[in-house]
Amino acid sequence: MRSRATSGQRNALTAGIFVVAYGTNVSTPFLVEYRRRLDLTESATVAIFVFYVVGIIAALLLAGPMSDRFGRRPIVLPMTALSGIASLVMIAGRDEFVWLLFGRFLLGIVSGAVLGVGTAWLLELYGPGEEQRAAVRITLITYAGFGIGPVISALTFWLVPSPLVFAFAVHAAASLAVIGLMLGVPETHPADAGQRIRVSLGVPPAARQAFVVVIVPAAIWVFGFPSAGFALFPVLVGDSIGVSDVGVAAAAGALTAWSGLLSRPLVVRIGPRVALPLGMAMGTAGYIVGTVAFAADLWPLVLIAAPLLGAASGTIMVACLSLIGVMADDARRGSLTSSFYLMAYPGMAMPLLITTLADQSSTSGVLIGVSVVAAGCSLVVLAASRRDIVGA
Repeated sequence: MRSRATSGQRNALTAGIFVVAYGTNVSTPFLVEYRRRLDLTESATVAIFVFYVVGIIAALLLAGPMSDRFGRRPIVLPMTALSGIASLVMIAGRDEFVWLLFGRFLLGIVSGAVLGVGTAWLLELYGPGEEQRAAVRITLITYAGFGIGPVISALTFWLVPSPLVFAFAVHAAASLAVIGLMLGVPETHPADAGQRIRVSLGVPPAARQAFVVVIVPAAIWVFGFPSAGFALFPVLVGDSIGVSDVGVAAAAGALTAWSGLLSRPLVVRIGPRVALPLGMAMGTAGYIVGTVAFAADLWPLVLIAAPLLGAASGTIMVACLSLIGVMADDARRGSLTSSFYLMAYPGMAMPLLITTLADQSSTSGVLIGVSVVAAGCSLVVLAASRRDIVGA
């Protein structure tokens, strides 16, 4: 059932998505502080950022099919509340590494459920023919949330006596407050007792070719690009920073996230099929600039790489969600959108993968290798985009 809702109802849902996205990056500027405070290795520090991928995968495998069976509200509302609880766990983790990992795991479950199912919900609230408009709004609000987290955290680090408590408490309060707004959002997919809960990609047979050759090669980079701007390059160049490393990390995170907002005019102007390979190319360029920053000890280049990585991510996300909106059928929309995020979110583990491989080789060599892989995926998407197999 796809029906248009009021702007107030759509605003309430996007507010919930914003708060959940905001919570995922509250801890990002604190990575360097956790490293000092808990005497962590480089890989352990990066693991704090990426560990919630485990929770994301678990949530995305089930949240989409469950929402197709029980509806969108029973999934999104409780998970939004859990987002606030996860921040309280992060407060407990300021002195215990295990609690930090558990908090990130909970945030992963929340992110997978709310962003995956919330996307399907908002697409349905907009109604048929508005897929690109809905995709743009989802991306803008998600990246705005991603971007506000580092900014608030940096400000609390400088202005508040207990930033590792206060920043997370603010998010916990916001999570509980936004639930009241979301109670008025109507259900768009009523419970279907005949719908079996099973792990499914939800790809209609007619869209399988487009999904495989267009969505799959691009999806991993939705977060594979910005995770480097948030958590990899600021950590790698941390020892060469002559000013506040927390400030530089916050700036890199904010630039990465807010640059995702540049995707709107780009995709609206040239269309998702053309914008997608362009986004892939921007992300590859961002990795190359970040690699040079590390290899040459030129940390200011990280602040150039960050917007490239962020703009790439936003462009890829808007383009992919627009195309998925066209591909999906109503019965399995939750499964299909969750499948997209299921493929995208493992990209958050890219910083951990790179630092782990670097322990066996060289960091510069691994970064170059990842850049080559990204370039290869860009070429695949470019070739596919020249064929009208999606219809968008």
